[in-house]
Amino acid sequence: MEARRHISEEARIVLTTLRTGPPDIAHGLLVQNLASLRLAIKQGSKKEAYVQPFIDVIMNPRAAGPHTLIALRSTFRLLSRNSFVLSNEDAGGSVEMTNLMRGILACRFEQTDVGNDEAVEMAIADLLSLIIQLDNNREMDPNIIMEGFNTVFVTRNTFVHSPALCYHFEEVLGAFVRHLFESIHIGQSASACRLILEFLVSQLLHTPMNVDGSEIMANSLHDATRILSLKLIQSSLRMAWSTAACDGNEYDLKIDLVGEEKEPILKIIKDDLCLSILMVGQGIWAYQDPSSNAMPGMISTQVLSEICSALSTLWSLSALRCKLKLQFESILSGFYQRALSLLRRLPVPTDISTFNANQIFDAEVEIILESLVDILCLNENEPDTSGLGAFESLFVIYDCDLIRSDIASGLVVELSRCCGGSMDEDGHLLPIEPVAGMSRMSSAQTELSASVTSVPKQSLSKANSSASSSFQTIVDEVELRHVPAHLRELCAEALLGIMKSLFAISSPKKPKEEQKHDNVSTIKELESLKNQKRLMREATDLFNTKASSGFKYLLEHEIFKEPVTPKDVATFLRNGIILGLKKPKVGEYLGNVGKAPQAGKSPPDWERDWFHQETLKEYCASFHFKDQTLLDCLRMFLTSFRLPGEAQQIDRILQAFSESAASQCIEADTAFSPDTKKAADAAYLLSFSIIMLNTDLHNDNIRVDRKMKVEDFIKYNTDYGKDIMDPGYTFPKDFLVNIYESIRDEEIRTMGEGADGVMTLERWKDVLRGDERITANLSLSCTDDMKHLIAEHIWMPILSAIRGFWSVASEDNVRSVHNKSGMLGSQGSRLGMDLSMTMLRGLRNLPRLDIFQDLFVRLCFCTGLIGDYINDAVERTASFVDSVERQSAVVVAMKIAIECGDLIGLEGWKCVFSILFELRDLKLIGGGGKRMKYRSLLIEGDTDMLQSDARRDWEMQIVKVCFGASGGSARNEASKSRKVGFLNTLIFGSSSQVSPPREKNPSSLFEGGPLLQLSEHGKEELVLWDDLAPSDTESEVESGDIVSPVMSLGRTFEKLLIQENQSAQEGPVTGLETYEDTRVYQLSPRARVRRRLEAICDFSSVLSETRFLDIGDLNIQLRALIDVINGSSVKLGLFVLPISLSPASEALAEVWLCEITLKNRDRIAKIWETSLKDHFTTKLRKKIDVTSEAAISSVPGVEKRITGLLRICYHNVHRKDVNNDILDTLECLYTPNGAVQSISTDTLNLNKHISEGLWRICRDVDGLRLIDNQGWDGLLGLIQHCAAQGETLVVQSGEKSGALSDDDPALQAFRSIHLMLRSNELRDVVPFRIVHCIRTLIKGGERNNCPKLSIAGLDLLSLLHARLQALISRSSENRNEDDVVFWANCWLSIVEGMAEASNSRYPVCSLCGINIAYITGFSNNAYLCSHRAQGNIQFPCSQIPLSTGTDKTFPSANCVGYSI
Repeated sequence: MEARRHISEEARIVLTTLRTGPPDIAHGLLVQNLASLRLAIKQGSKKEAYVQPFIDVIMNPRAAGPHTLIALRSTFRLLSRNSFVLSNEDAGGSVEMTNLMRGILACRFEQTDVGNDEAVEMAIADLLSLIIQLDNNREMDPNIIMEGFNTVFVTRNTFVHSPALCYHFEEVLGAFVRHLFESIHIGQSASACRLILEFLVSQLLHTPMNVDGSEIMANSLHDATRILSLKLIQSSLRMAWSTAACDGNEYDLKIDLVGEEKEPILKIIKDDLCLSILMVGQGIWAYQDPSSNAMPGMISTQVLSEICSALSTLWSLSALRCKLKLQFESILSGFYQRALSLLRRLPVPTDISTFNANQIFDAEVEIILESLVDILCLNENEPDTSGLGAFESLFVIYDCDLIRSDIASGLVVELSRCCGGSMDEDGHLLPIEPVAGMSRMSSAQTELSASVTSVPKQSLSKANSSASSSFQTIVDEVELRHVPAHLRELCAEALLGIMKSLFAISSPKKPKEEQKHDNVSTIKELESLKNQKRLMREATDLFNTKASSGFKYLLEHEIFKEPVTPKDVATFLRNGIILGLKKPKVGEYLGNVGKAPQAGKSPPDWERDWFHQETLKEYCASFHFKDQTLLDCLRMFLTSFRLPGEAQQIDRILQAFSESAASQCIEADTAFSPDTKKAADAAYLLSFSIIMLNTDLHNDNIRVDRKMKVEDFIKYNTDYGKDIMDPGYTFPKDFLVNIYESIRDEEIRTMGEGADGVMTLERWKDVLRGDERITANLSLSCTDDMKHLIAEHIWMPILSAIRGFWSVASEDNVRSVHNKSGMLGSQGSRLGMDLSMTMLRGLRNLPRLDIFQDLFVRLCFCTGLIGDYINDAVERTASFVDSVERQSAVVVAMKIAIECGDLIGLEGWKCVFSILFELRDLKLIGGGGKRMKYRSLLIEGDTDMLQSDARRDWEMQIVKVCFGASGGSARNEASKSRKVGFLNTLIFGSSSQVSPPREKNPSSLFEGGPLLQLSEHGKEELVLWDDLAPSDTESEVESGDIVSPVMSLGRTFEKLLIQENQSAQEGPVTGLETYEDTRVYQLSPRARVRRRLEAICDFSSVLSETRFLDIGDLNIQLRALIDVINGSSVKLGLFVLPISLSPASEALAEVWLCEITLKNRDRIAKIWETSLKDHFTTKLRKKIDVTSEAAISSVPGVEKRITGLLRICYHNVHRKDVNNDILDTLECLYTPNGAVQSISTDTLNLNKHISEGLWRICRDVDGLRLIDNQGWDGLLGLIQHCAAQGETLVVQSGEKSGALSDDDPALQAFRSIHLMLRSNELRDVVPFRIVHCIRTLIKGGERNNCPKLSIAGLDLLSLLHARLQALISRSSENRNEDDVVFWANCWLSIVEGMAEASNSRYPVCSLCGINIAYITGFSNNAYLCSHRAQGNIQFPCSQIPLSTGTDKTFPSANCVGYSI
């Protein structure tokens, strides 16, 4: 009863409305029918058609708009409440949906008010949508559904200027599509879906495009139609091919449709949808490349956005994507790659029109790039069943196929070139291409219709030469602009997305058990295919120069098998266009007649005349002309090459084409003779006539009144005579008129190669007839190997993009370009850093270490801090400080060295250390400030070996000696000027003097000593390893931490630059501030860069993180540092660049070598023998020629090498596994002819360093207990050396003997011996050979006029003798043979030492009262008293006799094996 009540109520509402109308309506049949319906419902009688009275009102043309609206709304409410469709006893009656749909579509009403009329249209659309929704079984006639859809679509276009109505109708249309395509497999939905899809595609192709943009209103309407069609197409695709719709059954919609059409919906998508989307999208080329055959006109950015969205939708549906391989090849190469190619070839605007065109194109390319990022980078692009992602699938399907374009690597190359790169996937430099828009001028010289028969060959060649010359002049004058920053950002985002997708660790879907691949390619097979493709690309380059050379290359590399057949060559010519084969060269070979047989000559087969003929036939046979008109066949044929200019060559090519097309084209059954010979002749004449017509209609040199008319074309081609055309086979007039109009409207044009080609209908047909085989289906186990293969082919272009962002063209000119970028380079720095870090981390995770290390080394060279420098420090500093790009490269190098120190390899560590040393030489590594001082690389881990005064004196001595060697006694003003600058550099860290040109022969500047051969870079002048450039102390101003774990490294660096720029813009307010108040605003450029690097680079971690390296990688790092010290070189591809260290950097290298060793002293046994021992022994035992410049420049390095060895000794003396080997190396420090003794002079003396190290070693008493004779030999030898190197005390008149300084070597030796002998832990451990050290100490005290030291030595001998008392007592009771040996070897040595001391005692001077000590080995005139010239000496020093009881050498008694 509820349903009937609803029907009665709605009938009453309609009746009430109708009764307000005119008399013919108020008392007419419509009212009577509705009243009868209400009466029937009240009486309970059944009525079959309850809905019919409502339909009658809707269809009545006399009803006014309000009447029709009420009827429509009532019908809508009844349907939505199921009042018309219930079949139980309460049902109001069933409704036949088709009739209801027809009735609504036949709606007619009298228009009275605009508002009511619009409401009626909205109600009709809502009711139609509801009917589609209620048709659950999809039994409605598909044609009726299509009619309803078309009605709503047309209504929407009618009210397109009303946003509210337009939005409503679009929602209704969307509901149509959703309901039908969701249930595409039910009933007749498939047929209705096909009709709707065909309708939407036709709207794209046939909606006119406004050519000149004059009718803005019409163009807006057309754009709205295209946008709506694209949106509905996307909705339909998502509904039909989504994962839920496919339900895991890979439902491919191969449904036989009703009616005459039997093709599946998929064919519509393949043949029509993809073509329409591509051709509409190519409308943007019309402005940037006038020579293209793209659909001319104007499309809005909204249309382009929907086109890109549709392409993204097609790609995102994996069930559909696998069916569109050929289509996506054309889309990705002809749309995306072409957009990128044109973007980087736009000219610098010289007028307002060019500027506006570039602006429009930039906006369009931005949309395209965003779409490309979505395709390549979005996470919802899940891997397919083989485990491959989007980019990997592109690489497998296209790049690893010999007959397809390199889509994946091609996109990477184009993106990289837009970022400033210039290399292909093989690392070869790419040529500079002509400016976009110039191809029209270049085509004038090679157009297929260029005077085919009317111009002689000589004239044609002359015209081509003239055109080529003028075109080249124009191209040379046009300057290419830089890609805008926001577009470079998108290109970098695409590259980042590619790398993140490639290097992501994913868990691919498992393939279904029932799924089997018949064609599975292994990685090795794909690698072989890529290699063949590379060889074919190289062969195309040779072919473009000389055809025979290309064929020989293919034969040599076994791409062609012996013997070479015409089919092989024809296949190469057909498919080689995508590899770079030039179309004019292809046409030239096809038209060549070849060489006739000659006696005594045997040219290759491919040069023979018969071979050329067969090749041309095979080439024509490779086209699919079936079911195509002759004109379409000719268009398709001529898109694959460019006709040569010689008439005979054109004749041969057209003859072969005619023989192939005449038997397959549509005209073969209707217009051509059954005789194949006659048919071929007719096709030839018609083809030639078409080309002549094309030339005539589209040659600007022919006047309009002289161009061929359609009547002339019909007259010349209707009948070719009985020898060619049989009776009844003449060409119809309509047929010839259609050809004429087609040529008039669309010129036959040869498209560009590769990404420069524009899609046409004929070319699309050729594409669809291509081979659709699946290239490869990889198993899951091959996914990682596939990533390795892809990484091999994309890392070079990405490296090129990084160099583009960092303004580095190639390795050989890193240092030659000095661009002052500043904040303008912040974006390039950030993007280059992000690309670098992503690529390096991805290669690390793969892992692909060979590429990782090569890439890292190349990135290090982008810093400009490695190699043989040709500029001085001032120029190098300015070049680096002014370039934030180079600074960002340093940040990347340091970050990777810290993160991946175990992977960068030997060459990588050489680069890292070279960068750090160059930064030190340029004063760009500071002390780190007070709070960050622990992060500085210029601080040793231990206290200095010298006291502060001694250190200051040592440094001044180095400065003086090096200054003298660099020309300190110069007599001219230039030398004096350089002297001041040199001292400023050494002492204050900077020079206020302008360096004069360096002398080519510095020997004239200094006489009497060795001179430094000053190089261009002037590194020899840097000798202080821890120089912090005090002139730039403002860098000590501290700033907060800016390193964020959330932001990328590039973003962090850019944030730092922005903060610095903002701080620099702030300044004093009153102008009265003091320096201390405003020092933060007065940072010098070098100090600013130094603080910037300190804030973002933790340089100290380069050393501290070595603790986490395994032993093999640690040895590699140490060997790299040692190689840098030894002046090794760094390899970069074909380049080998030497490493040049300043003396200060060499000293710093020795410090780092020691620091790394000490941070890994728990593993020192494993690195000592491998790396360290040979370095120390070789460098310290090597004698240095004091007459050469090496003696001076090596002083800082030798000092830190000695102190480093001593530090290693005293930190590891307690390690039993290595302490003896290390202590044994101390022998190098006192080798008579070693490096230490070679450079030791009165001014440069290293004994204090050595003695302090000795004392620190001996303080480790517990460690000394663990060493054996080998270690004791080295240690006691060092003690003996220090004991003999004490200072000489000079006593003034009336003074007593002075005291030794605390750091005197002899005093340090005494302390060491005293500690050993007095320590209970070392009792019975110290070898008895220490007696020799004590005797040397006593002699040193006497020689240096220090009796206290001699007396202290005697006390030590007395202590030793006291320890022997127990042995003496026992030996007196029980004598044996061992005691005899002991007395001879040990006790006798002590007694002799005491005797030497007593025999060398002499009377005192009568004036000074000191002992006069004379040591054997000195000259007889040597004296230690200052009163020789006076006559009051009781025993003149000059007359003191030699002591005959002593000798400089020790007794030969053997004390080994005896301990005290």
